[in-house]
Amino acid sequence: MAELADLKRMALNWLSRRDYSESQLSQRLAKQGGEAAVVAQVIAWCKAENYLNQQRFISMLLRSRANKGYGLAYIVQECRQQNISREQVMQCAAELEIDWFALAQQQYQKKYGQTGVTEYKDKFKRMAYMQRRGFSNEQIQFALEQTT
Repeated sequence: MAELADLKRMALNWLSRRDYSESQLSQRLAKQGGEAAVVAQVIAWCKAENYLNQQRFISMLLRSRANKGYGLAYIVQECRQQNISREQVMQCAAELEIDWFALAQQQYQKKYGQTGVTEYKDKFKRMAYMQRRGFSNEQIQFALEQTT
């Protein structure tokens, strides 16, 4: 069993390198042998000291994934796995003011360049790719229209 001081030290060590969600940090501390009550204490302490900040984590994740060419739906799904609500992600996305249409167009051009769609099957394949990246139908249509 890991002691409270050891778990705090580990949490600080991890958080000094990058932001974590509460869920991620809890899981890592539990893997190190922390009991649920002690892990909850460490999480509360980290939040009180502002070492662990859920909003900061969400905005970091949003910026990171958007820079990698992922759409909002993909990011929301990833956050859901971290026990982060859709509302929190949407609020943070609104604050960051990311242009999802421009991002969809950039990602489309990065993948397909200026080559036009020759047949329906090809268009369907391209749309499916963009959908897997988390873009909405409107954003996908916008990206397709900009290249034709």
